[in-house]
Amino acid sequence: MNDTFEEKEWNPLVDLLREEVQEYGGLYNLLERQQDEIFNREPENVMRTNEDIEAHMKLMNTLREKREAKVRTMAEERNCDPSQSLKKMLPEFPDFIRPMLAALIDEVNAMVSRTRRKARQNYLLLSRTMEITQEALRMSEPDNYTKTYSRKGRVGMTGNLPGSYKAFV
Repeated sequence: MNDTFEEKEWNPLVDLLREEVQEYGGLYNLLERQQDEIFNREPENVMRTNEDIEAHMKLMNTLREKREAKVRTMAEERNCDPSQSLKKMLPEFPDFIRPMLAALIDEVNAMVSRTRRKARQNYLLLSRTMEITQEALRMSEPDNYTKTYSRKGRVGMTGNLPGSYKAFV
């Protein structure tokens, strides 16, 4: 047996990493679209895009699981620790393929960070929008709303929704 993985062993892994990078790009684009819809005050589109994001995240989870399973299998074939990261397994690959694998790994990690940042921005934008909406409703009918605080310090609103608002809920 060779000291390094053969092409038939590492080529499917390269394909999985490329697909993962591509799909993270798609997820990032969905998050960008959602952010534009938030800024343009398009709640129906935000909700539709949110459904697309959730479906895409399920796909991303499946891709990640496939890649992790492939890496585990490859590690077991080399009698390595199956929980070992792909980056630590790079010496097991031929010299000429290591830079490409390292670049793909780095790109996946960068895309994960980038999409998490964008998702966090959207979450904060939506949270702030909800706070402003609640405050506007409270100001329009102050007798109908009471602010409460949870044990963790979170602010909540209780009270009767105005008739015109109930139609939208």
